[in-house]
Amino acid sequence: QAELEQGNLQSCRTTLLQCLEDDPETIIAMATIDFKEGHFAKASEKYKIAKQVMGSHPSLTYYIALCHYRMGENDEALEMVDSIIQYHIRTKKNELRDINVHDHGDSFAVEAFNLKAAICYGMKMHDSAKDVLREICELQNNENLDNITIHNDVVVNIEDDPALGIERLKFLLAQDSFPPEVLGNLITQYLSHGKDDLASETLEANKQLAREIISPELLSYLEAAILTSTYPDEAIPLLEKIASKHVPKLKEQMNKITDAVTVSSQEKESSMILSATKEYDALLDQYTPILMLQAKIFWDKKEYSAAEQILEKSAELCKYHEKWRLNMGHVMFAQEGEKIKESIPYYELIIEKDKDTALLDVPSVALANLCVAFIMENQSKTASAIMERVKKEEERQMKFGEHESTYHSCIINLVIGTLYCAKENFEVGIDRIIESLKPIEKNLCSDTWFYTKRCFLALAAKLSKLMCVINDNTLRDILNILHDIETEGKNIMMDVEGNERP
Repeated sequence: QAELEQGNLQSCRTTLLQCLEDDPETIIAMATIDFKEGHFAKASEKYKIAKQVMGSHPSLTYYIALCHYRMGENDEALEMVDSIIQYHIRTKKNELRDINVHDHGDSFAVEAFNLKAAICYGMKMHDSAKDVLREICELQNNENLDNITIHNDVVVNIEDDPALGIERLKFLLAQDSFPPEVLGNLITQYLSHGKDDLASETLEANKQLAREIISPELLSYLEAAILTSTYPDEAIPLLEKIASKHVPKLKEQMNKITDAVTVSSQEKESSMILSATKEYDALLDQYTPILMLQAKIFWDKKEYSAAEQILEKSAELCKYHEKWRLNMGHVMFAQEGEKIKESIPYYELIIEKDKDTALLDVPSVALANLCVAFIMENQSKTASAIMERVKKEEERQMKFGEHESTYHSCIINLVIGTLYCAKENFEVGIDRIIESLKPIEKNLCSDTWFYTKRCFLALAAKLSKLMCVINDNTLRDILNILHDIETEGKNIMMDVEGNERP
């Protein structure tokens, strides 16, 4: 046991070979070694043998589910964790708040809940993952939560409140023990929210720990990401080196899929295709952030054509990946002129993939850019149809409480209004800007006001120089919205750094 905890796997295996090979404890220990070495299929088989000897035990069911999860067999893993949860709910519902996540007794409910949340999150079922974490927190009355539960809760909810999520990750990092993913996730969140200096400081302060608990691939990526903010030109060859390690694996896996499709005629071959595709998607998810970081270097320099070339090089590998399509749309749109028209197919593919019910999961900037592109191409009716779909979906989901507050309609109208104002078509532009703020108690904030006032000031500058005129109705609408902004704005508190306070 001591050798296993210290990570001396070979020494532990040697010791176990001297024990009774049919002893359940020996079998479980050997399975654990296999798991730690990444041999998940072997570990699963050994856990199943132990389960046959010892009978159905939640801990063994959990370990087998964990093996399925690490092998990408999510359906099998979900079935097993659900059986643990349902058993616990039926028999020990009143005892859950007393369970410790490290207490390998006869429950394993907390572990099962956390694994189920991880599976749902990995399958992009984010709302389901949130529900699972919410359930475990409520059943424990949000008291004495273990660090793994806290970490998983942060991961699935961090987009709702990034500042709070980052603070909770910092709290976990300061504890004596914490999930190994905490450090990498904290640095990643700093980078995602433009806090590159804090990312650099955190990595530097935990350099030795990072080498021990962060995979070499992720560590190289984080170091390159930090370097892009300070020395972007030096980061380019580093990122190219990292990317070069991924491309051959992707091409090899793509060939496997092609081979599986060619021979597919039976159910067995169909499962081969599914397995090969899952593995390809996993490899692609590792490669895509590196590619996007390469493109971002040129995007930040406003060298959009160079960013397009970077993305285009990986078109064969990434053309079905949503992030690749999204960013190809962005770089096309940013180049303006004829390129705006070329951005439309990329944005449309994202929308067509999601259909009506998931339209609000499409990034609002993609919808806004698509509407602008249609308007620029004299397809205003198509743009209006998209805006109407978004508006109806927001109203429907808000009515039935199926979705948290979204600002897609607000952002779309704000972007379109800004475009018209930039073209000096102020009457249409201001009308869109005013529409973007409705209802004002929901949509008025420091960010929307920042862009709203720019359009109002641009109009004021033109009027003061007698360079344009507006009709009385538009002027009346402006005065009314300014009055509403003043009234509602008094309820928005700001700190000295310009951030909103609750």
